[in-house]
Amino acid sequence: MLEIRNLTVDYMTRRGRIRAVNDVSLSIMDSEIVGLVGESGSGKSTLGYAILRLVPPPGIIKSGRILLNGVDLLGLSEDEINRIRGKDISMVLQDPMTSLDPLMRVGDQLLETIVAHENIGKEEAREKAVKLLEAVGIKADRFNDYPHQLSGGMRQRIMIAMAIALDPKLVIADEPTTALDVIVQDQIVELFKELRSKIGMSLLIISHDISLILEISDKVGVMYGGELMEFSPSDEIIREPLNPYTQELLKAVPNIELDDKTLKFIPGDPPDLLNPPMGCMFHPRCPRAMDICRKDKPPTLVVDGKHVKCWLYSEG
Repeated sequence: MLEIRNLTVDYMTRRGRIRAVNDVSLSIMDSEIVGLVGESGSGKSTLGYAILRLVPPPGIIKSGRILLNGVDLLGLSEDEINRIRGKDISMVLQDPMTSLDPLMRVGDQLLETIVAHENIGKEEAREKAVKLLEAVGIKADRFNDYPHQLSGGMRQRIMIAMAIALDPKLVIADEPTTALDVIVQDQIVELFKELRSKIGMSLLIISHDISLILEISDKVGVMYGGELMEFSPSDEIIREPLNPYTQELLKAVPNIELDDKTLKFIPGDPPDLLNPPMGCMFHPRCPRAMDICRKDKPPTLVVDGKHVKCWLYSEG
């Protein structure tokens, strides 16, 4: 349904070029949930914005292709991509408190989304907006509330309602559970699963929380320093992670079932994208780094049907 081929996104700053997304390729099937995980600054959100051609200045999509059912979104005019935004692909933004207009009632913001894309009357649009609220677990009597009158979880549900208002093929959710307590996080995860089964939408969920990603996703992409280090089915990532970065991420997830309850972490810092290291991005922090890792970039290889960018799996 969606295929990203060799996508590269740069930010041209006064200090130099920052390559936020570097030659990334992945695909999303119909009704599939794909998770994108990695540390802050790994390029996850930039990739999400690039799909909708909403990379903020001074960012530019340098190269690559983004195919939605065979149509290259990067080749469309601004009017054509505007018709696709919201209707075919929509986005749940990272912070609902700053994404919602504080001076507009939440119901009116839903109405605005519907009326802008569908040729229907205001009353019919209002009925649809009320049904959308109920679909995400918000009572109709909150239609006239302002964002500040709602809890964080309810504001996030409003954002989800706006995202699914036009029955899109794909919803991109950027950190949809950030700053929410674990109970509300679980409710949001269950809501996404329910919406996938009811309306058949595909979902790209972006998060730094690998345990959340593994719980909800069919496939997982692991990003580091703007590069896709691994892309595999979720159960395969849990059972046999291939890239050392993925392995170290999983070790850092607290597990109360283990006898050793020592909290683990990955030593060192993420790469400076103004002055990235030579060779593999992860080699300065990698416990399995070899000489070639310090000199040459690893290729993306297919190992038992899984994609991994690592010299450990290259013949010779």
